[in-house]
Amino acid sequence: MRVIAGKAKGKRLFGAPGMRARPITDRVKRSVFDILAPRIAGARCLDLFAGTGALGIEALSRGAALAVFVECDARMVAVIRRNLEETSLAGLARVMHADVRWAVRVLAGKEEPFDIVFLDPPYGHGLAPVALELVARRGIVKEDGIIVARHERRQEMPCLGANVTLVRQERFGDTVVSFYGPGDGGD
Repeated sequence: MRVIAGKAKGKRLFGAPGMRARPITDRVKRSVFDILAPRIAGARCLDLFAGTGALGIEALSRGAALAVFVECDARMVAVIRRNLEETSLAGLARVMHADVRWAVRVLAGKEEPFDIVFLDPPYGHGLAPVALELVARRGIVKEDGIIVARHERRQEMPCLGANVTLVRQERFGDTVVSFYGPGDGGD
């Protein structure tokens, strides 16, 4: 795993030793960030179920102004912090060791809305649609913002409603990346 573009290009990202992980491949990451390219510069990003921090770190490397990482596993929080230090991007980041549901409620009350929200929950637990609905309902995404959800192909995802709707999907084997934006079709 590595950063594929921007000021930290080529920097290796660490994972937690001995933990089962489902890291995002360079192919999927490149596709996601090619789609997001016009939105990245100066963006405020939220990386939920952050794992190693690969998505938020890639956004920071490409010019995002801020990334907030939310991860509930203490070992992965340590990995995110290490990866931020190794890429020299720690000054642009905040790491929350918290459950996503709690963190979203806290952020909705205290933070300016985000331009980009990454959702990358573990597969097999049905968390992607639940987290997507929570993020859309809590208003933590700017009106013209986008939610990027990586999920398994067999996972049913909601269509949501007037304010947030599915605007694009990309398939990579068993992985699907769904992009949700403004209800008018936005992106």
